[in-house]
Amino acid sequence: MARPSRGYEIGLLILLTFANGVVGLDRLTASFLSPYIVADLKLTNTQLGLLGASLSLAIAVSAFLLGRVADRTGKRKTILVACTIVFSVGSALGGFASGFLFLFLARFALGLAEGPMVPVGQAMMADASAPARRGLNMGLMQMVGAFLLGAMIGPILATHIADAYGWRAAFFLSGVPGLLLALGLALYVRDTPKPAAREDRLPLLATIATLLRIRNMRIAIALAAVYSAWVMVQNVFLPVYLTQAKGLSSTTMGWVLGMCGLAGMAGGILLPGLSDRIGRRPVCAITCFASIGTPIALLLIPAGSAVPLALAILIGWIPIGIAPLYCAVIPSESVPPAMVTSAIGLAMGTDELLGGVVAPFAAGNAADAFGLAAPLWLCLGFAIIAGLLALMLEETAPMLRRDR
Repeated sequence: MARPSRGYEIGLLILLTFANGVVGLDRLTASFLSPYIVADLKLTNTQLGLLGASLSLAIAVSAFLLGRVADRTGKRKTILVACTIVFSVGSALGGFASGFLFLFLARFALGLAEGPMVPVGQAMMADASAPARRGLNMGLMQMVGAFLLGAMIGPILATHIADAYGWRAAFFLSGVPGLLLALGLALYVRDTPKPAAREDRLPLLATIATLLRIRNMRIAIALAAVYSAWVMVQNVFLPVYLTQAKGLSSTTMGWVLGMCGLAGMAGGILLPGLSDRIGRRPVCAITCFASIGTPIALLLIPAGSAVPLALAILIGWIPIGIAPLYCAVIPSESVPPAMVTSAIGLAMGTDELLGGVVAPFAAGNAADAFGLAAPLWLCLGFAIIAGLLALMLEETAPMLRRDR
């Protein structure tokens, strides 16, 4: 199959980067608004953790299942457009919540639609990219949009809308960009021919078993789960930690958390691009171990110190740029072509199930029992375990492998 032109590669990169940004915005809106929601709906820390868990559980289920459908049918574009429309409408449902259960179910529905967005988009990006630019392109696609729109603009916009018009208005407005995006995806994206391969005919459980027999897949899945726990626990609890434990106002908290966006964009460009040159394994290992610095800094910086807290997040969240490597790049380079979307979906699904469901629930219980510092201590342990797992990876970067 001929590789798409450089022009299409760049255009697809821009469109999918924006798509992932909209997904990030819709996903993180509830976290940014958590101080308002907790106060209005009288939620406990455990319930707050469950809201994050409900979204992650739904993504865990749909990422792999719909990713497998995309592999079997080749209808990546159809799945991408349909899910964009559904999650945009679903995002607005949160604004109608009158209690915990409604918001829990609304976030679960949103997750079902968002699940396949990254696996399908990354599989498209891997197909369209030249090997020497694959890590960079997949990093840009997954991180720049998500952190520009979701983590940088998102907290500032959401908290200011909530202050002016109420938190429900922020939910209503979060779904608008996705509907415009769906039109752009429908007009520009091409479906690529479905690879003809033996793996394409495997049933669901056999597909999972085949993927898990690949050593790099097992390690990438474990790494994804543990490092996702580092990310998700902070996404869920940093807003309340910064407002309650560090004494910041809600709007100041929004500006401080906006540094996550700058850090994620920087890391999403630097680290995957660097991995194209020096390898996926060393980049993952070094940055995982470096991630211990963030929870330590946030625990030690005195209350009310907005600027130092912002700097700690700006520097400490750069390592999150490795997310495309363990979720998408390494799986896509470790499996047969007919299983790429399934492999990315399985890595993402496990990452969401363990890192996004189990970890926030456990951290919520720990926060209720021991205080809001407990989730950060858990993140310190997650970073160390992730670093040890990264050291076990086999190198997959095409520039450094003799067989590619």
